[in-house]
Amino acid sequence: METQVMERHLDSVDKVKVAQKRKGCFQECLGCEASTEFDFYKGTEKEKFAHAKEDSSFCCRLCLAPNHAFKMTVAEEGTKEDILSVDRPFVCCASCSCCCFRSMSMSSGGKKIGNIEEKCYFCVPRFEINDADGKAVYKMHQPTCCGGMCVNCCAEGNPCGRGCCKAPFHVFPADMKDTDNGAEPSGKILKVKKSIGAEIFTDADVFEVDFPKDATTEQKGLVMGSAIFLNAIFFEGQGDQAA
Repeated sequence: METQVMERHLDSVDKVKVAQKRKGCFQECLGCEASTEFDFYKGTEKEKFAHAKEDSSFCCRLCLAPNHAFKMTVAEEGTKEDILSVDRPFVCCASCSCCCFRSMSMSSGGKKIGNIEEKCYFCVPRFEINDADGKAVYKMHQPTCCGGMCVNCCAEGNPCGRGCCKAPFHVFPADMKDTDNGAEPSGKILKVKKSIGAEIFTDADVFEVDFPKDATTEQKGLVMGSAIFLNAIFFEGQGDQAA
């Protein structure tokens, strides 16, 4: 059962923004692997409701990123109460699409609410979001074309125009059979375009998370936590691998 603080912030919202904080100028220039930090905002509001900072060793970030183990707690602004905690274990050979799958468990108030895990795939990475009992709740992958064999780079518009530097991940019900070739998602995690300076000189990413309409508070927490997971495996350490 979710904590009251999670319910207070996620129960009545259908969208949140997850903004990674920029590192210091010297850290960016020298390529130092500082701990990742995020600020969380409700919908399009500018009021911050939570903050999170990665808990991991410098050596692991330097030598094993983006596959290093880390923990992170999304804490309520002001009270520092636990909204969501994530635990991502180290995975060796994480580039293989048929074994060594990446995953991240999530909890709230010390109670497990579920996890996200990578599934066997060909060409387009695919993920499954599960509840505390291990039951699949959602499927997630980037929009596809060509029978699900390729990422649809035009899903958010012309990649040389409106869709430039955007990377969408669509969320579907777990029991939905065909989620490829333009299938309508029930939710979405979108890495949005930043300013030119931020895009070129920093790795600070911003995600807009649209929750499925029928999602419970815990399910919203799982989808929000999935944005942290996607940032870790696609947009940290080796640059933007997802397009």
